[in-house]
Amino acid sequence: MKNVISVVLELGYAILHARRVPKVGPEDDVTLCSLLDAQVAAQPDAVMLIEDERTITWSEFQALGHSIANLLLARGVKAGQSVAVNMENSILYLACLFGITRIGAVAALINTNVTGRQLVHCVGEVGAVLSLVDRRASNAIADCHGDYQDATQSGAQIYVFGAGKDPLRPYEIDGDAALADASSSLTANRRAAVLSDDPALYIFTSGTTGLPKAAITTHLKFFKGASGMAVFGFHAKSKDRLYNCLPLYHGTGLILGFGAALYSGASMYLRKGFSASKLLDEVRQHGCTMMIYVGEICRYLLNTPEREGDARSPLERIAGNGLRPEIWMAFKKRFGIKRIAEFYGASESNGGFTNLLNRDKTIGMTSSTVKLVTCSLETAEAIRGEDGLLSEVPKGESGLLLIEVNETDQYDGYLNAEASEKKLIRDAFETGDCYFNSGDVIRQVDVGFAFGIPHYQFVDRLGDTFRWKSENVSANEVAAILAECDTVSEAVVYGVEMPGHDGKAGMATIVLEDGAPSVDADALSAFTSDRLPKYAIPLFVRTTAALEKTGTHKFVKTQLVAEGFDLDRIGDPMLAWDPRQQRYVPLEADLLAQIRAGNLAY
Repeated sequence: MKNVISVVLELGYAILHARRVPKVGPEDDVTLCSLLDAQVAAQPDAVMLIEDERTITWSEFQALGHSIANLLLARGVKAGQSVAVNMENSILYLACLFGITRIGAVAALINTNVTGRQLVHCVGEVGAVLSLVDRRASNAIADCHGDYQDATQSGAQIYVFGAGKDPLRPYEIDGDAALADASSSLTANRRAAVLSDDPALYIFTSGTTGLPKAAITTHLKFFKGASGMAVFGFHAKSKDRLYNCLPLYHGTGLILGFGAALYSGASMYLRKGFSASKLLDEVRQHGCTMMIYVGEICRYLLNTPEREGDARSPLERIAGNGLRPEIWMAFKKRFGIKRIAEFYGASESNGGFTNLLNRDKTIGMTSSTVKLVTCSLETAEAIRGEDGLLSEVPKGESGLLLIEVNETDQYDGYLNAEASEKKLIRDAFETGDCYFNSGDVIRQVDVGFAFGIPHYQFVDRLGDTFRWKSENVSANEVAAILAECDTVSEAVVYGVEMPGHDGKAGMATIVLEDGAPSVDADALSAFTSDRLPKYAIPLFVRTTAALEKTGTHKFVKTQLVAEGFDLDRIGDPMLAWDPRQQRYVPLEADLLAQIRAGNLAY
């Protein structure tokens, strides 16, 4: 009976508060900046953001965004052009997004982990006409400056913020000085006419293969994600405060975290990164009632030593993705969480799921038309029958998730049209239909009484992409880069389970070039550190004489994945990444024991 009452109350809340989310169409003028302007009109002097010891009100933040807009206008940036933003979490980072979109330009959010070839690719893909970066990013650019400038539009200018007394390089511009000189007012005739369906952000995703791809986020898509999470996920109000330590270059931290605060008028405590030891103390210090998470954060928190009062804090409601069912109840009980709005979605997806009814261990429900279809675990493809059509799996069984592309759930895709088309399955169930292929396996689950509304649970990611450190890692791309190493002839990369960690750790099996007696651990450490983002460096490297292939010359990974890094099953030499030394070392029994015990901080 308690379960029924709870569901009735949750659904009643959703119906009652649905009026807080107006219907917005592609031709409307609801944008990131219009949401900000509404909050400035309603509560200009209320605290909007807290960063370290700095606070900023809604009106002060709006003025900072105006200064960024004027800086860009003075440099000739026009509506529709792309401006790269490469900074760690900060108030300035967010202000840059509003300054860029205020003039109708598009903010390209560069993952702070990418360097070298991937960094050059990202700014080239979006055709950035200008870059706004912090000192950390400027150092990464310096390592590939020539290629970086060649990839941007006409050698785009690079504005560096927070350089302090550090000397600027000849091609860098002092962003702090330029911002100080820019006006904080913006007259109506200098604003761009921006519509809801115009691109606001390019959010990079690794996709399933190849280099990072720029997924288009329109103002309308931002609005839907922000408003939906604010009203139906967090149940957020202006008196709430959100704790956000997720990177703002990802949709989770930016759209569903900050966006929910923006839409509801709640304030936000913004942190550069996650600290398990400080999180609860900061939640109490700043009175945070809400938190945006990824599953890895929850697992780390649960692994910290228990303290008296863990369940006594202002934190009541959390939202995010990746909270695994096996730790769900323990986490909820220990930290006194009343509402977990687990969701499922992707930057390039046309739909998603939210645990609107607050049911345990589920990604919740969806308003989209979805199908779970039979698929091949070997090829990661949907299986067509003799009639050429797909078939749905029986209720309760795992299947590949497809989301129908229609007028309600439009597909914006990637900036690259060819990459966008590859994510679609056409003529799936009848001639002329079209579905977005998520690449993920989910299943329908029984959550008890829920008015007959289907609920779902995430199972796994298909194919050559795995998730580690809250990042998607393209196995094919990592393998291609490893194969460029002087002593490596062939490489195959895959994800393996690692005790005490969410997602899958990267593992590579390599074949050496003829004449190479063994892997040079130091050389391989230097190569991977230079060529790969930290999250994409394989934590285990196995050397073997030959790799098994199919008749079409595809690598067979099944046995390799099954064997993982188990020394009892593998006779091949293996290296493991030692996080204490930040390099590869031979994988031996004592190191393996420490890894299995979760004693190393990866």
